[in-house]
Amino acid sequence: MKHPARPRGKRSHKTGVSEPAAEYAAGPVVTIDATGRMVLPKKIREHYGADRFVVRETEKHIELVPVKPISSLLGILPDLDLKAIYRDHDREVAKEDEE
Repeated sequence: MKHPARPRGKRSHKTGVSEPAAEYAAGPVVTIDATGRMVLPKKIREHYGADRFVVRETEKHIELVPVKPISSLLGILPDLDLKAIYRDHDREVAKEDEE
């Protein structure tokens, strides 16, 4: 008498927890303190060049999306004369103050 074939791969044990095993993958682990703060490892912050992140919540996980600093936009328009823009702004503010 032949035994039925067993499924190959990881065995799934029902422990009452519904999270998939992928959520326990190896990698940097971030802990959250009693006040709700978490610290991302320096290597990750430097890799993305950001110290602020947008938190996105999906059905099964949370994503942190880096927010680039406004200074990263400097130089994007090479012909932009920032000094002239600041001069014009200062002139407009002075004119409004006179009124």
